[in-house]
Amino acid sequence: PAARGAVVVAVPPVAAGGAAFPTRRLHFGENMICGAISRSIAQTIMHPANTMKTILQSRRTGALAAGGAATTIRELIHPDNFGTLFRGAGAQFTLSIPHGAVNFAVLEYVRRRMNSVVEEKEFFGRRIDSQRFGPALDFLSSCISTLCCSVVSTPQMMITDNIMAGTYPNLPAAVSGLASERGIAGFYSGWWPGLAGKIPSYALTWTFFQQLKEAQLRIFQRPPKDIENSIMGCLASATTVCIMIPMDTIKTRLVTQLNYPDLVPYKGIGDAAVRIAKEEGMGAFYRGLTPRLISVVPMIGIQFGVYEFMKKVMLSRDTAEVVEGGRGAAGGERGKKYEERMRRLMRMEKKRNLEEVMMEVAADDEQPFPAPHFDEEKFKELEKRAEKEAAAS
Repeated sequence: PAARGAVVVAVPPVAAGGAAFPTRRLHFGENMICGAISRSIAQTIMHPANTMKTILQSRRTGALAAGGAATTIRELIHPDNFGTLFRGAGAQFTLSIPHGAVNFAVLEYVRRRMNSVVEEKEFFGRRIDSQRFGPALDFLSSCISTLCCSVVSTPQMMITDNIMAGTYPNLPAAVSGLASERGIAGFYSGWWPGLAGKIPSYALTWTFFQQLKEAQLRIFQRPPKDIENSIMGCLASATTVCIMIPMDTIKTRLVTQLNYPDLVPYKGIGDAAVRIAKEEGMGAFYRGLTPRLISVVPMIGIQFGVYEFMKKVMLSRDTAEVVEGGRGAAGGERGKKYEERMRRLMRMEKKRNLEEVMMEVAADDEQPFPAPHFDEEKFKELEKRAEKEAAAS
């Protein structure tokens, strides 16, 4: 039970697998935890399929005839090659933790700041509804997040891709090998091709996912369940993979060409694209499509599903927020501020509901006038501001 004079804000508990409206936005650190857990789980589970994709994409025409190495899906899934498919799994898990933490935390923060800027600024004498620019803001915020995250993700890509391709046997060997080549720059030699593939790929996937979530909300009139988040993540990633697979193949060739010192190296993205098409045909760009779909689609589905679930877990800690008023003047004043904030929000909600009823009653066939649209983002922003004021008092 709460102490006497305390203010208790009850929040509906989040059932496992259930749908629940978010009660607040997560803090930066909470988003980092959710992102780290979701990314590491997803990439570790799907690591064998990702290894298969990397091996198939990295094989070049001059090396296909060489004996000993498995070069087809049927050969790679043979029990004798299971060890090959799991090489680099430890490195993938270790490096995916900071990758997921930075990516999701920056993404959510940038999206929230962009939304606030669009709503607060006036363009051509009028305020812009941020919801109309939702897809563009989602795409741009993901691009910024991917760029910032490249500091962490590029070394991860260089290390894990080379281990999966067989260039290095394990994480220590990959780190020492890449460092001996060019020092720190060796970990970022694939920065541009990796970024050129990741920025549109990640941005498209995130934008498609957010649009699917909005469509689901309009159709079912409730937030998506955990399994629905995973399904929508799979649909978004499958669409993106089919669009971006040629660029992913080029990226993989550039990153793993150290494994073929006897062949003429590619000079860059343009040279790789032209030579692959000329020497191997257009089908070479799609050689890794099947394993790419097998590895990426479930991975993104798992990642987004776990991420949304972890957000609910974080929010479930707010089942009851107690601000005790009997522990000094500061605590009592904060409790009063918090209580006043909740009363004000409830008054706003009642007023909004009354306005919608009045507008609907006043509408007729000759003079239709739709009910005003409730801007949920603006409501959440007001709630957050009021909470900060109460905490700062």
